[in-house]
Amino acid sequence: MKTLEESIAAAMDAQQDTAIVPYLPYILQDFWELGTPPEIVIHLIQKHCIVETGRAPSLQVLDLGCGKGAVSIKLAATLQCNCYGIDAIPEFIEVSKEKAKAYGVDTLCRFEVGDIREKIEELDKFDVIILGATGPIYDDYYTSLTAISKHLTDEGIIIIEEAYIDDASTFQHPPILPRKELLKQFEQAGMELIDETVGEYSEWMDSAKDMENMLIRCNELKTKYPEKSYLFENYLQNQASEYDVLENKMIGSAMVLKRII
Repeated sequence: MKTLEESIAAAMDAQQDTAIVPYLPYILQDFWELGTPPEIVIHLIQKHCIVETGRAPSLQVLDLGCGKGAVSIKLAATLQCNCYGIDAIPEFIEVSKEKAKAYGVDTLCRFEVGDIREKIEELDKFDVIILGATGPIYDDYYTSLTAISKHLTDEGIIIIEEAYIDDASTFQHPPILPRKELLKQFEQAGMELIDETVGEYSEWMDSAKDMENMLIRCNELKTKYPEKSYLFENYLQNQASEYDVLENKMIGSAMVLKRII
């Protein structure tokens, strides 16, 4: 199993370069939404969990690898549901708490620093569990979903935002899987895909603007830490490569999973 630092680096598309992890809060300070667009998650929860009133004050949501809390906060603000977010980066959790207050949902949202692989074992059951662009929290989705689904209510759903490779493509980019392999791991874990929102990554993110912001912050760090310039240059190169692959070689998907009956 990866170390916590390796998991963070992999989730943030840093090619498991753990040396960059302490600098990620600075590099990504201009970003609030890290991963799945909150509006897509809100739509999927409304579609699969909300009844005629359009509100769900009793809904319990677990946001694993919540980043800066954008999904949880906008969910709580829209649906008045209870959200619990966990992330390993303390600076991200501080932003989450500040944003929750700014949006007036600090009584609905709880955020905590921790290793989600350890925290999940301590938790009760939730109606919705979100893995928003984190990748599998363990080595693969079979192992991850087997562990996570124990904390899902009987009618609960898991929402995963993940990239996959079209089954007809010969392109390979480990650890990204072809769609059929992803679905196979879901089924092996006792979960089935019941809904999916597919989109071009160019619709979900502004890669040019993102790269511009990261370039500015990495240049500032290079000035402050010239002996580590190579680290920030490598990070930018990795990000540019990842954006190119995401936009041109992969399919972006927000998937809704439910237990196989």
